[in-house]
Amino acid sequence: MLKKTFLLSLLFSLSGFGGEETPEPPAKPQIKQINDNEYQIGKIHIDKAKRQLSFGAGVNMTKGLIEYCLATTKSDKVHETLFLTDVTPLNINIAMKLLGIKESKELFEIIDEDTWKPTGKFPEVTPAVHAASLVEIIIEWGEGDQKKSLPVNELIHHINWPKEAETPKPNQEVKANEATLSVMEKGPWLTTGSYIHEGRFKADVGGIIFGIYSNEQAIVNFPGKDRQLGDVWIPNEKVVPAEGTVVKIIVKPHTPKK
Repeated sequence: MLKKTFLLSLLFSLSGFGGEETPEPPAKPQIKQINDNEYQIGKIHIDKAKRQLSFGAGVNMTKGLIEYCLATTKSDKVHETLFLTDVTPLNINIAMKLLGIKESKELFEIIDEDTWKPTGKFPEVTPAVHAASLVEIIIEWGEGDQKKSLPVNELIHHINWPKEAETPKPNQEVKANEATLSVMEKGPWLTTGSYIHEGRFKADVGGIIFGIYSNEQAIVNFPGKDRQLGDVWIPNEKVVPAEGTVVKIIVKPHTPKK
């Protein structure tokens, strides 16, 4: 029954996450059932008992401005992304849906279809959908006594610029005497789901997976303060491991504290 439910869920995910008709359906990913609770989709491990998925990535930057938390190695956003992976974004999206994670478009302003101008309005979602779209992102690295595990927010610094400060350029090191730093605010991230355009999953095309600076192509976006600013985020050098360090990224539904 579990296997049948899994495959039915997969079929639904492949056909129903974009809201637009696709000329050619995406190729079905390779799926391996490990046991009653664990599955493998490509390079993604799914644990239905723990309600989490995980996959490998690498540290791409430890200095300079970042706008994205995670992208593929083929993305044109590599120069401003904290972590890179070779995992297929579509597979991540399917895995999240199989864990019951919903998507919400509440962050993106509605565009008038006649004038193509912003309307100042945002999509309304029910409290249930909003809650089901929230996820926690955990970063793990190291082994044994050196193993570390932190919420991704703690690996990102927010720059509090003085009014007279000049905005730095990408990859330009930020000097401590120019600004104060604070750790990105705590809290879950929002699953926004990306979208289908001309028969292709946009996150696969652009390679954007987790956005700090809000991006409709991303599967997940940071929903907090200054999410629409591109000059206020840098890696937290105090905790981010060295460039090239292999990490495990864990995504799971957000469980509110009672």
